Amino acid sequence: MKFKRQLLAALLCGGLSLGQAWAGATQEVAYGSLTATTTVTFSELVASPFDAVLIDGLLSSGGVQFGERFVGQELAVAKAPRPGAIAQDWFDDLTFGSPTAGLTLMAGALGANLGAYHYGDAHGAALAGIGPQNTDGSDPFGFGAISARFAAPVSGLGLQLRDSDGGAITLSLYRNDGSLIEALDLSGRSDGFYAFSRTGGAADIAGFTLTNRDSYYGVAIDNLVLAAPVPEPASAALALGGLLVLVAARRRAR
Repeated sequence: MKFKRQLLAALLCGGLSLGQAWAGATQEVAYGSLTATTTVTFSELVASPFDAVLIDGLLSSGGVQFGERFVGQELAVAKAPRPGAIAQDWFDDLTFGSPTAGLTLMAGALGANLGAYHYGDAHGAALAGIGPQNTDGSDPFGFGAISARFAAPVSGLGLQLRDSDGGAITLSLYRNDGSLIEALDLSGRSDGFYAFSRTGGAADIAGFTLTNRDSYYGVAIDNLVLAAPVPEPASAALALGGLLVLVAARRRAR
């Protein structure tokens, strides 16, 4: 009985320490540093250069499911001035409400959900949120929200931003219970590859929502990669410490 209590204490000690290490923030890392377990290129959506398609309903690509927003989030419209002009553009706004547990995806209205465009370069097609129709009738491609739910939680993700001409962009990371991990401000970023990882290797990123107020071309995403957890040295040392306590307790019991 005494040994069982010691075993439980050792496991709890290691588990609590490990949990505390995994509860850290999200850090930006090099895109190429992620060990990708899933890669989504959207190449199957548009085959010919400079062609575009509208996507009504939920989308499944590369094992990841995409929609406009999660159940629990309210869709509103935000306005932002067009640079150098009096006119304002309209964008999807998901700042009202929070996702419910399970991160159930919802599609946007017909013609205002998702779309894909082939850029005519080596990276091919990218995914964008369509967004609300602008009052002047201009193309709202890329002005909408993109939400994604993963098959299993991950510890990191990377993506390529397209047409991000310095506009305001927010990437919100969520746990499976709907709680917000962190809202990452990507405003002012140029086109390129960006990646983020949970400090300590916590695999609790179950999905994300990306919104923007970029009045030039809107924003699209490409080359999404998801990374499995890789324990950091500190976490591994904590786990090893718990095992050493267990071994010592067993020896004393003998």
